[in-house]
Amino acid sequence: MSFRDAIGRVVSHPTINEFQTRLLGRSRLEAHLNPVAARTFADAPVGTVVDIGGGTARSRAMWPAEWTYYSIDPDARVLEVEATDKHIERLVGDAAALPLPDNSADVVLMQCVSHHLDESTWPVSLVEANRVLKPGGSFIFLDGVWRKRRWFSRVFWKLDAGHYPRTSDQLETAIAKQFQVVETDRFNVVHHSILLTARPFS
Repeated sequence: MSFRDAIGRVVSHPTINEFQTRLLGRSRLEAHLNPVAARTFADAPVGTVVDIGGGTARSRAMWPAEWTYYSIDPDARVLEVEATDKHIERLVGDAAALPLPDNSADVVLMQCVSHHLDESTWPVSLVEANRVLKPGGSFIFLDGVWRKRRWFSRVFWKLDAGHYPRTSDQLETAIAKQFQVVETDRFNVVHHSILLTARPFS
């Protein structure tokens, strides 16, 4: 294991990651994400949301208790953070092979995950998100983007456990191959961030 991988292993620990996301402006990210999530259940008293890379399942709070929430993460350590809540279905799994059947989710959320996925896994993860999403469902994507001129952002990318930050064009082009983008929001926290809402092609 390389030194960088060893650091990444430490930084990716759920407790450390929770602290890191607070430092990187999690509350500001959630301020943008919450109203997008709310629109997905405005007229749906029940439904299913799949949170790819859900980590500590903090995003569970964005959806009503009546909704089924799957938090899928490759790191089994997330199971040690807290007892499993009856409203949280925790699954250890890979973004490129989601352990769920086709057309099983009303919403698929991919929040701050793409920069952890290498060039072979990233496009497959979008295919998988599309596969488990019901026709007419919503794909919500949020992540920081790579900008060479944003020096302090580059510093934080170096400290991040994810080694694959991408430009906005790279992210949008990949997503557009699998989904029809219906809304885009761009804003700055530590990183320049992009928030996309998309649907499967008809």
